[in-house]
Amino acid sequence: MPEFVLRPSLRHRPLVLPAILIVALCVVVGARFGWPGVLVGLAVAAVAIVVPLTGYLRRARIVVTPSQIAVRGLVTHKRADRDQAASIVRAVIVAPRAPKNDTIFVLDRDEKLLLRIHGIDYPTADLDRLVEVLGLPATTADRPVTAPELAQRYPGLVPWIQRHPVMFALAATLVIVVVVIPVAVTITLTIIG
Repeated sequence: MPEFVLRPSLRHRPLVLPAILIVALCVVVGARFGWPGVLVGLAVAAVAIVVPLTGYLRRARIVVTPSQIAVRGLVTHKRADRDQAASIVRAVIVAPRAPKNDTIFVLDRDEKLLLRIHGIDYPTADLDRLVEVLGLPATTADRPVTAPELAQRYPGLVPWIQRHPVMFALAATLVIVVVVIPVAVTITLTIIG
């Protein structure tokens, strides 16, 4: 079997809002220094958007060879031996204020997670071809599911942070209140005093 490679497509990613926020922030900060500042702000915004996006598009891919399955992102690279792969679970995961994420979980013989493939940047037809190329028994959720629903049916597939987003947000807020604010107050009092 020849190497099978999938590359992401940005047509599926809602990048407009973050891009607008980055541009607006850079322009507002730059506007404090007049027209030259606005131009510098636009240049910084262009670099802040174009460089990571170009890096992601050049590096990100899913590669299936006769011996392994590899998933590469901008900074991550996960791989598994094809011999260990025994089955696939495919589900469209929905979360509040987030786009639907067609996700493929590759499992071993003990139904433990080998790889998680986020399909948000890939067309559905490409993910269908990926499942076909892998040639493993596949279970597909009959409807979009939440992370807790998927975790209930397949324990260990979904990380804690995704199953409990509210508890994670509360824990992060607690850390900010307990650690960051006292440190900021201490530094402020040190500078003033």
